[in-house]
Amino acid sequence: MAGAPAERGGGAGWACARVPGALPGQRSAARPPPVIPRVERGRGAVGARTPARLRSRKRRRRPASQRKTALLLPLRGRGRDLAGPSAGLCEAAPGAPLRRRGGALRRFTAAPWARARGPTGGGGAAGAARRGGRREGARAMRACGAGCVRSALARVLAGRRCGGRQASGCAPGPPAELRGEPDRFGGVSVRVAPGGALGSLDAAAFGSRLRAALRQWRSEGRIAVWLHIPILQSRLIAPAASLGFRFHHAESDSATLTLWLGEGPSRLPGYATHQVGVAGAVFDESNRKILVVQDRNKSSNMWKFPGGLSEPGEDIGDTAVREVFEETGIKAEFRSLLSIRQQHAPPGAFGKSDMYIICRLEPRSFSISCCPQECVRCEWMDLGDLASARDTTPVTSRVARLLLYGLREGFDKVDLAMEELPALHPGLFYKLYHKELPESYRTATGQQ
Repeated sequence: MAGAPAERGGGAGWACARVPGALPGQRSAARPPPVIPRVERGRGAVGARTPARLRSRKRRRRPASQRKTALLLPLRGRGRDLAGPSAGLCEAAPGAPLRRRGGALRRFTAAPWARARGPTGGGGAAGAARRGGRREGARAMRACGAGCVRSALARVLAGRRCGGRQASGCAPGPPAELRGEPDRFGGVSVRVAPGGALGSLDAAAFGSRLRAALRQWRSEGRIAVWLHIPILQSRLIAPAASLGFRFHHAESDSATLTLWLGEGPSRLPGYATHQVGVAGAVFDESNRKILVVQDRNKSSNMWKFPGGLSEPGEDIGDTAVREVFEETGIKAEFRSLLSIRQQHAPPGAFGKSDMYIICRLEPRSFSISCCPQECVRCEWMDLGDLASARDTTPVTSRVARLLLYGLREGFDKVDLAMEELPALHPGLFYKLYHKELPESYRTATGQQ
């Protein structure tokens, strides 16, 4: 029947009847040309088109490879990353019609693939990737239906990020070289290898990848990032600093930067705040002699015990034995702790606090071989003379008097003995220094 609606390719249209007696292609002047209403989108119809205008518009349409996809999505999706990894992008069942939310629909226009060089998407691997992405998107749209357009668009965009591979093979997250190692405190540690992929990037490319990784770590609930950069890749420090990273500490061949991602002020621990110096009081009880030295690099040559700074991972007693041997050539054995001195920001400590520990050692050799680079003089001195000498440091004279008391009353009265105990972490041990309990008390209480 004239003017009856007809189905054309799944869209709405109107059939037009010829007027009897008219030539082919002519229409009756009394009957106006039919009007095709535009499909309602958004808030209502916005106009109408005649068949001739529709045909001319169809002739001007771009090739399918360069055409954008128009989707009607609820306003609820505003601002959401449709290609993100979060679940629940589509709440409608497959094939279900798109429903209105709050009486309004919002139109989203997306270009799920990059503009190709030609109608076929270009040649080479890049063109194949684009064609693969389009085929994946078409399959997703057909399988999902109008009620699942969010999920389909997410799969298409994910396929583009994966370079045309299947979306299921592209796990969301930061670049592989920036995933780092999570720690038990909720942070992540990233080490830039000198010969790795990150080390060969320029500053701009590294900053872009680091920014993407930070977004992922925040979404995962990470609270801190530790970034270790070798000295030869120092160009990567500037882009990290522009994203909020700050220096934590530096070593001889690398720098460590940190960024707090949690709530409130940073709770990251600071770097080492103390340096530890250890001296060895090598005392020979048989002749009441004690080993002393005069440092070469001191402004005043005063008598003191040989010693130096403890190395990382070195026990206190081992430091005392090593320093005594390096400065005097005397071999000794650790017996106990005698005293601890604490001092803040002394000269040469780089603004850190200083711990100076004096240990009691027993000699295992007696022939002195003085180190000329560190000492002016080395000798065995009478303990009484050292306690009353004027050209000695205050801490040295105090320890000399403590040794005199221990020699008379027993060293158990002055010693802080060492005991090795198992740590809470499996396989680790620590050393505890404390006054020993009297033998009679341990026997009475069963603490043997």
